[in-house]
Amino acid sequence: MSLAALAVAALASVVPPQPTAFETVNLRMTVDSCTFVPGTVRVTMSSGVIRVNQSLNNCFAAGTPQVVDVQLGALPAGDYRVELYASPQTTQPPVEQLAFQVRDPVQATTFPPGRPLNDYTGLWYNPQESGWGLSLFQGPTHTVFGLLFVYDGANRPEWYSLQGARWTDPMTLTGTLFRTTGPALGGAFDASQVSYLQAGSATLSFMQPPGQEGRARLTYSIGGTNVTTSVVRISM
Repeated sequence: MSLAALAVAALASVVPPQPTAFETVNLRMTVDSCTFVPGTVRVTMSSGVIRVNQSLNNCFAAGTPQVVDVQLGALPAGDYRVELYASPQTTQPPVEQLAFQVRDPVQATTFPPGRPLNDYTGLWYNPQESGWGLSLFQGPTHTVFGLLFVYDGANRPEWYSLQGARWTDPMTLTGTLFRTTGPALGGAFDASQVSYLQAGSATLSFMQPPGQEGRARLTYSIGGTNVTTSVVRISM
């Protein structure tokens, strides 16, 4: 095995080690900073086999070890194998192979089911009211964290975090909004100064009538102000 092949074969692992369905899976590698060329990495998949190919520099001396993550994808439940190659082609045997399994997340049995039909992660806004919006992150077990960025009565920016959100049915999410305060930027961060104040609530309905596909109805209440509006996910 060449020095370049040895550089990519060391200390590869799948992260997270026990992924659940449609959770993003990465191949974590310790690489030689001289031989490794990030722009040449290519990932392909066929019949449960994920192939990672790359072109490597020829170096006279070893570079500093670095850790890199290569995204393999958000995969459905099943058995997979990663094959790592030290060249752009697969004509030579892989320098390393890793097998892993993706499992369905454990779901509590409820009726109606508290499991969403889709992943609603992304930035949402009203195209007619650009300047405010909602950021959502939905985890592999369908827990959701959100940030609502709006303005107060004096046109100053306000941020509210959506925490403890739960699915009341497969297309409706509701949770509590909190205003967070803490130490100013630039100084030593003292976590004891961080405080959370319950400020209101928010509900998102992802079921819309024909002609309004891709939109969601956002209803929130903060300090006695009630807002209902339609939002759409920003395409990246």
